Amino acid sequence: MRKAILPVTEKGVELAKKISAEVGGQIFVKERDFDSLKDFVAEIFIKFDALIFICATGIAVRMIAPNIVSKLSDPAVIVVDERGKNVISLLSGHVGGGNFLTAEIAKKISANPVITTATDVEEKFSADAFASQLGLTPAPKSAIKIINSAILRGEEIFLSAGETKLNFIPQNLICGIGCKRGTSAEKISDAVSSACKKISQPVERIKFFAGVDLKSDEVGLLEFAKQLGREIKFFSVEQLSEKIAEYKLQESDFVKKTIGVGNVCEAAALCCVERGKFALAKTKFDGVTVALLWEK
Repeated sequence: MRKAILPVTEKGVELAKKISAEVGGQIFVKERDFDSLKDFVAEIFIKFDALIFICATGIAVRMIAPNIVSKLSDPAVIVVDERGKNVISLLSGHVGGGNFLTAEIAKKISANPVITTATDVEEKFSADAFASQLGLTPAPKSAIKIINSAILRGEEIFLSAGETKLNFIPQNLICGIGCKRGTSAEKISDAVSSACKKISQPVERIKFFAGVDLKSDEVGLLEFAKQLGREIKFFSVEQLSEKIAEYKLQESDFVKKTIGVGNVCEAAALCCVERGKFALAKTKFDGVTVALLWEK
């Protein structure tokens, strides 16, 4: 999950640094990174998987209001007060993973998690949260509320019965890979396997791989993909650079100096889809970087 942390005050910036160190996330500050917070939020709203505001809830609501579309596509939105007392799950608590992230941040900074979705408050199973955790899309949207409401009433829910049916559609899992020259297929396999374990998914769930075209002749990479029977899609430095700029991806100065672009795995994965949500942001292994992306 890629996170944008948006502090409004100087005191908030210090808390943002702490949150970033604990759970990850890019910090964006007014005047350094943007002029208008409202315009910036509109620009990045669907480019990040989660927006973490450090400010009053009212400010956050006004910033996101014009951009809200659907619980199935909106990012998670979290609000933290500048003293770090409360962490509030404001938007996309289930499908967007906002409730889980809220609890994680609260634990790391010793704050009070504020989660108000009915199923969580009542400690009940939630169909849409379940789907999100497994890389599934619940459809139709109208059935989610009906099913969750029935669960809250204590009614039995059957796998395939009744007038209301909720389908769980598997999402494609894309794996972006960056690696050093001469990296063996075994090392790449170990890295990808470790990455998949972090999101509790089998390697076989990956639909295809993506990388930079400068590595289209990389023996270890090609051998690894062949072993799994998966296609690798290669993209040019120019294509990756466009995604880096569009999604404000963080770059490695060393990699950029070496091949001309400082983020291969995340950018390559994003090149494969119209919309996506990171199951695992760029993660470094031994000579290999991996990013896992669910296609929305």
